[in-house]
Amino acid sequence: MKITVVGAGPLGAAGSLLVGKAAKAALGAKAMAPGELCVVFASDAQVHSLNKRFLSHDRETDVISFNYPRPKEAAPDSPFGDVYISLGVAKRQAKALGHSLEKEAVTLAVHGTLHLVGYDDAKPADKARMFKRQDALVAALLPPRGKTKKK
Repeated sequence: MKITVVGAGPLGAAGSLLVGKAAKAALGAKAMAPGELCVVFASDAQVHSLNKRFLSHDRETDVISFNYPRPKEAAPDSPFGDVYISLGVAKRQAKALGHSLEKEAVTLAVHGTLHLVGYDDAKPADKARMFKRQDALVAALLPPRGKTKKK
């Protein structure tokens, strides 16, 4: 799967690469499938507009995902899905949670991509399962300071 990260300017090149790795990790086995996943950092207004238009939620959100219908034999360049991250919301959440924008961006990229591969957070049990997977992936990508990642 080709993964493209758009608009990650405040994260720099290294942060953009890490967001791509986060999305790939969340894809799991689907990372080997043909297609393209796009992670887009957008303004609060853009993500709010998408949330209102496509999900009928007239409110700000941190991340929103769209998957696309795919034939069994999808072309290598066919779209798999898009993950839109609200950059302003991500910055505010990072500050409120006391961690870096990079960690928040990785968390949101993982969360949005998990939705694309079938995870849901509408019901408490599903949410617990999703957040357990999300937390494990984020911890593997961003180990606590002073510790190194296992290879």
